[in-house]
Amino acid sequence: MAQQTVKHVTGQPAGIKKKSFVTRLLTSVIYAAVFLICIIVGNQFFVLPLFCALLCLVGCGEFYRITSPHMNRIPRIIGTALAVSLPLIAAAARLHTEQLPVLGTGGLAGLIALFYAIIIGSFMILSWAAFTPTSTIRDSALSLFGALYLGVPLAALVLIRDMKGGIIFACMTVFSIWAADSCAYLGGSLFGKHKIAPVISPKKSWEGFFAGMLGSVIVWAALPYFMDMQVNVLIMIAIGILVALAAFVGDLFESRLKREAKVKDSGTILPGHGGVLDRIDSTLAVSTLLFLILSIVGTYLGIVSL
Repeated sequence: MAQQTVKHVTGQPAGIKKKSFVTRLLTSVIYAAVFLICIIVGNQFFVLPLFCALLCLVGCGEFYRITSPHMNRIPRIIGTALAVSLPLIAAAARLHTEQLPVLGTGGLAGLIALFYAIIIGSFMILSWAAFTPTSTIRDSALSLFGALYLGVPLAALVLIRDMKGGIIFACMTVFSIWAADSCAYLGGSLFGKHKIAPVISPKKSWEGFFAGMLGSVIVWAALPYFMDMQVNVLIMIAIGILVALAAFVGDLFESRLKREAKVKDSGTILPGHGGVLDRIDSTLAVSTLLFLILSIVGTYLGIVSL
């Protein structure tokens, strides 16, 4: 039986391009500042839900353009409308919890409202596919997937923000991703020799990955000391590791989308980063993970409550 030889892919660190790094850093700081302001204001005047809806609107345009440039206009519109509506519906359900006592807590009200919205949106996409002779299953599937890929995580972020104590974790989502992204970029540029997935994303290295994880862990481990929280630091370290892993998976998935579409960036709206998807790919994965952690074990650990 022939033995297969697995080659260990190595290379030289790319080095830091000063102009590119400064542009990337400024964009990250401005984006993070805007995001943090929206999180702090929260649901007042629908600031955070509207910002998330805007990200869904632009992100869906990029997603559909790179995955199916010739997609029919109808499934594109339905998918975008569904994605945009999810963070708004999540926020609205929280506001009207008192009028809907049968739904229980605000968090449960938000989840049920999202569930109904997804069912309605899915039915609309399926109906279009069933009654339109020129429709394709591929476009229908991409329409629904794009809506869920963007809408669900950003709706989850809105629900996290509205939890008791959730403002801290919503802000930490931005802080930890920014720290992980910056540390991964610096670590990979200065020391990155061992490539993780050279076919999907040639620039990603194990050195950059572990540098990003270290940045995330430091931010989360420091949280209890700065916020005077009675939480075991080991729990925060574990969350930091999971956040770094989720951010990496989200980033790598978006790289896979671009690789298959043969494009460098999802768009050009953000200097130094590319498009909205290039900037929020990690946020989508991390928001989903954090919502699951906080909603399942957050109350038990005493760090948050719905």
